[in-house]
Amino acid sequence: MGLSDGEWQLVLNVWGKVEGDLAGHGQEVLIRLFKGHPETLEKFDKFKHLKGEDEMRASEDLKKHGTTVLTALGGILKKKGQHAAELAPLAQSHATKHKIPVKYLEFISEAIIQVLQGKHPGDFGADAQGAMSKALELFRNDIAAKYKELGFQG
Repeated sequence: MGLSDGEWQLVLNVWGKVEGDLAGHGQEVLIRLFKGHPETLEKFDKFKHLKGEDEMRASEDLKKHGTTVLTALGGILKKKGQHAAELAPLAQSHATKHKIPVKYLEFISEAIIQVLQGKHPGDFGADAQGAMSKALELFRNDIAAKYKELGFQG
């Protein structure tokens, strides 16, 4: 399931573009997540009152959270699969405090891929998309394993 060095390079190349505008990318990812899977919005007390895309775009809290999400994910991706130390506290909080099911991590992974396709078509071709999909799957599988250790059946 691991990625080759070349695949990791593709992932990190496009991630460099994301880091140029974490807030913008994060906002787009969360809006796409919430529009595509409205049930996920219920997990966010700060955002569940937002009605529609315009309110989501106007929310500074949503933009800040998008930055937080993508900053954490970037830290994990840069570890090229050696992310146990970074993953443990994330799994702990998402299992015990936030109670985020693994399915929702699949949904946000889809949203990330879609946002990257839209914002960086020249840097996110089929090879890069495949590599990013594998990296996000590795992340989800490792989170799921941690969830199981914690007794969370998310």
